[in-house]
Parts: sequence; C-alpha cells; structure tokens
Amino acid sequence: MSVSYDKSKAAERVKFEGRSAGDAFPFRPASKGSGEARPFVELDPGERLHLAYGRLEAMRRLNGGYLSGQGGSIGLSDVMYASYANEYVGAYDRMVESHRLVMNVFLRSRQDIARAVRKRTRPGERPDGAVPASVHPVTLEGAGGGRPLRLDLLGLFLFRTGELVKRGFDVMAPDRPETLMLLRDIVLYLSTVRWSAEPDFGLWGEGPDLHSSSVGAVLAGLAMWHDDGCYDYRYPGGVPLHDCFPVPGEFIEAGRAALEGLLPAESPARPCDLAQLSLIWPYAVVNDSEARGILERVERGLVRKRGVIRYHGDMYGNSDESSPGGNEAEWPLGFAWLSAAYSEMALRAARLGGVASPPVEYIEKAETYIERLESVMTADGRVPELYSGGQAGPGGASAWGQGLYVAARQMLALARERPDGL
Repeated sequence: MSVSYDKSKAAERVKFEGRSAGDAFPFRPASKGSGEARPFVELDPGERLHLAYGRLEAMRRLNGGYLSGQGGSIGLSDVMYASYANEYVGAYDRMVESHRLVMNVFLRSRQDIARAVRKRTRPGERPDGAVPASVHPVTLEGAGGGRPLRLDLLGLFLFRTGELVKRGFDVMAPDRPETLMLLRDIVLYLSTVRWSAEPDFGLWGEGPDLHSSSVGAVLAGLAMWHDDGCYDYRYPGGVPLHDCFPVPGEFIEAGRAALEGLLPAESPARPCDLAQLSLIWPYAVVNDSEARGILERVERGLVRKRGVIRYHGDMYGNSDESSPGGNEAEWPLGFAWLSAAYSEMALRAARLGGVASPPVEYIEKAETYIERLESVMTADGRVPELYSGGQAGPGGASAWGQGLYVAARQMLALARERPDGL
C-alpha cells in the first residue's frame, strides 16, 4: 500500500545541535501587535516547540536536574525522561550533564548497592531499595524518607546509560572503571532481589506488587548491555556494549518469560496502567501485537478529556476520595506518551515496509494526541502536572511532561520526515 506524506511538515523538527542552551533558544513568543504575547495554541508548530523547550529549561538546575511539583526535590526518573527532550533537539551537552547528575546519585549509593548484594533475601521478604528515587536539589541526598524498591528506576538507569554509551556519549567520565563496577553491581543486585519474580513499588511508587512495566524496564536495561542485537536498528554502527560486563542470557530469558506471564495486565490487581506505555517507548520490549493491545486498552480505559489517568481508582490527586472511580486525576503527559508510542510504531512499521499497518495511520494518531495535549497546556506553553476536578493541580508544570512533549513532537516530525523508519 502506498502512503503519501506531507513533506512540508517535516520542517517542524528543530535542532539546536552545537549550541549552548542560551544560543539554542533564541525564540520569544510573537506579540499580537499590542505587546501582548500570543497564546500558545495560536503559535505555529516551530514556535510552540521553542517555547515549550524554554519552559523546560526554566525548570533546569545548574547541576542538570529538573525541579517540578510541590516537593521541590529532583526525581531521578523525571530527569532521565525530561532529558529526552535535549536529545531530540540535539542539545547533547545538556543531555549528558543531566545524566551525569543521575550517575552521581547512583555512584553515591554504590556501597548501599554492594551491601544489598551481599545480603541474602528470602522469598517473600521485601528488600529496601538501595537507591533514592528523589534527591535534594542541592545536596543530592535522598529525599522523602525511605527507599522503597523501584525496579523501574534501576531498569531505566541501565537502559539510558547503555543507550547513551552506545551512541558514543561519554557519560561514564571521569572514572569509567568505577562506573562499570557500579553497573555490574546493579545487575548483581537485581539478581539478589529476584527482579523477575518479586514485587516492587513501580513507576508511581505504590505497592508492593508485580508490575509488567517494572519487569519490562529491567529487561530493556539488561538487554541493552547484553547487546545481542535487539537494539541495533536504533543505533547502527553503535559502540559495542557486551564486553563491558557480563549479563547472563538466562536473565534475559527469565525477564521475557516474566513479562509474558504478566501481560496484558500491569499487575495481578491492575489490568491496565499508563506506565505500560514505556514498554513501547522508550523500551520497545513488546511485539507489534502486544503494543497495539496496550495502546487499545489505554485509549479505551484511561484516556480522558484533559489527560490520561494512571489507572482506575488512582487516589493521587483524586477529586473525590470517597468515590474515587471516575474522579481520578488526569495527566496531560499521558497524551505526549501516547503520541511518542504511536510515532515509535510508525517508525517500526515503516522499517517493515508498512505491511502490517501503514505508518500513516500511526502518524495520524500521534498527531491527534499532540493536538490534544496542546489544547490543555497553559497559554504560556507549560504542561500541567495533572488536572483534578477539571482544574490544574497545585504542583504547577511537570518537567517530565514538558520534556515528553518536546520529545514527542520531535518524534512525530521524524516519523513524517523519514517514512522509511531508518
């Protein structure tokens, strides 16, 4: 089936490569003529991208972290997801700086990880997490009290570190041997806590329970370093990783079996969850049929007017805790994540020649969710953390959501620009 593409829209993809943050963001919103800035939805796509990226930069700390929400702490997952924006606009120095901050936190936790490796964990025993999920914006000490086990965080860190190293970025400086020992210890720690069979607190920090999104995150991280070719299509000619430290093939097999045993559900008690979109993007650990099933269930069950609820009965930000069903908080970042997932599907289908499903169908879906997100962003280009009872929550803008919007818009332009998916 032949598919036509609007080539004029390919120009929406913007690159700031080779520039400093200040030089990379020369845009200021055009005025209406009276000095008043035009609302976000009235800007052209390129202007929207520049403005949204500028709002993300405003949340950036000098150390490369991002502040968002009411707590004033830096969430490590937030930083890694938000930094995808820098990758997709070509601001690579900012991307590397942010990942090195996360690396620094993990290196500070290395002794805790090593102690946890030596400690025998019996079946049914719930180990503490060895790495804080969020840190103080200045001291980088753990924030929030306690360290619940977050397998998704460990998987994302392994995956993102491997992804950047494979592309040739020096995120392991200044001490490569110590960093490799850290990564090896994380793999041993995952084995100790029986990551493919034991519960954790997942992306939302709730539980413990088995989570397909957590299993998928670890599987992706281990597969990246096992380096058996499953990600070669993304990084042709990339730096080989398999000889950095050993990742047993049995770990990959156990992870795939565990993931297949949990899907299509997120957990035994939760049939569908926004976090499962990570299995499509960035991890790509599900096949096309499984990916389409996840998208269908999220769209059918979780999409709302102003965003995507995390799961049915979610109490966080719920507008009526006495009757939580139907009053869950709506997360605008869910629209960005759906758009990114559909762009990933479009690129995947294009690489296969569009036999299973024409890329244009996925591209149209990706466009729809970008438009839906832009319709609920603030007039000055910010992505609210959530909507509760029809009103934007008190947490303000979300760095995670802001970064995902920039990345998703760039991914959409890439899918239009390169229908071959290469």
